[in-house]
Amino acid sequence: MEGCKMGISLNGLNSGLADTYSSLLSGAGSGSSGGFDGSSLLTDYAAIKNGSYGKMMKSYYSKLKTQESEEDEKTSSSKSKKVKDTSSASAASALHKSASKLGTLNYDDHSEENVQKITDAVSAFIKDYNSLMKSGAKSENSTVQKQTDALYNSYYSNYKLFSKIGITMNSDRTLSLDEDSFKKCFTEDSGRAGTVKTLFGGIGSFADKAADRASRIYRAAGDGESVTSSKAKYAGSTGGSSSSSKTSSSTSSKELSKTAEDPASAASASTLYKSLEKLGTMNINNDNKDNVYDAFSAFVKDYNALLKNTNDSKNTNVINQANYLKSLVSGNKSAFSRMGITVNADKTLSIDETKFKESDMGNVKSLFDGVYSFGEKMTDRINSIYRYASQGESLRNKTYTSQGGYSSVGAGSTLDTTL
Repeated sequence: MEGCKMGISLNGLNSGLADTYSSLLSGAGSGSSGGFDGSSLLTDYAAIKNGSYGKMMKSYYSKLKTQESEEDEKTSSSKSKKVKDTSSASAASALHKSASKLGTLNYDDHSEENVQKITDAVSAFIKDYNSLMKSGAKSENSTVQKQTDALYNSYYSNYKLFSKIGITMNSDRTLSLDEDSFKKCFTEDSGRAGTVKTLFGGIGSFADKAADRASRIYRAAGDGESVTSSKAKYAGSTGGSSSSSKTSSSTSSKELSKTAEDPASAASASTLYKSLEKLGTMNINNDNKDNVYDAFSAFVKDYNALLKNTNDSKNTNVINQANYLKSLVSGNKSAFSRMGITVNADKTLSIDETKFKESDMGNVKSLFDGVYSFGEKMTDRINSIYRYASQGESLRNKTYTSQGGYSSVGAGSTLDTTL
């Protein structure tokens, strides 16, 4: 009888503990499946007395705590993607500028004055790179962390080339420059001047990739806007790699230049960036098809307008970046076709409203969701087109309006003017 009273008393502690107690010790005795019978209560009492019950309770709550911790970590991880990081945003902006400047230098001029100019630019780039590495390592924004890691990996994959020109890595993933060794690349007949040009000059160089990566970090660390949403102060000419084979036949008769101003392409790049940004932030699901269609139609219209303007451009860098953009779109031809979107022979897009709305919006979302998505890659190309079309020196203290005109920007404005 006492055993029964003890069993009843334990069951009355609280409902949560009773459920836990029952599930932990179910089947311990030979009792029925319908609950506690006399024999199971005696077995339970024995378990409490010999300490096994306490051990099981500790194990249970330890496991419960671990599960709760994992859930908290998932929630924290989801929130951390949206954490604003002004320090990394500022560092990314500075790196974008110094990396872009490296693309404007003449690496074939080995005069003492020009070599010093290159050395100063590389030194400034390394300073900004190191600042971003330090701020990125401390960032609570998971996307900033991933992009900073990707930037480091881009360096590490070329560390042997960097070591040849006097640039080495420190234990904290920052870089050091031996200026004497670097300058000797241009004064000694060792072929290392070509290595400097490979790493810092031209589209596809390490500096060019660093500029793109800095753009992604800035967007993730800030309010989601482009690093070029400030005054257009990035001289966009690069050191080389403007292959004529990549230039469309329609431009062959034009007088081409890496420094030709192209306000039409800059304006259309700005407009396309906005429509692409809208797609990246809107709620894309099957219950919102009408709004998604309207946004995607605007995107198609703005993309086609950009292609038209870049086809007429006299800026070879703009033309090359537009060709990369066309290749990116063509590479996703199958994905587009599943949504009723056709990639035409001239690389423009056409959209079928009926087929689009009949398709699964999950396919649309997959194109624009994530750090390495189609939308992310496209944004980087649009940024490059805008940068190269704007020609910073002639647009100091000004930015393009969406109509292609100019509007003044105060001297104190840096990264707060939206495209």
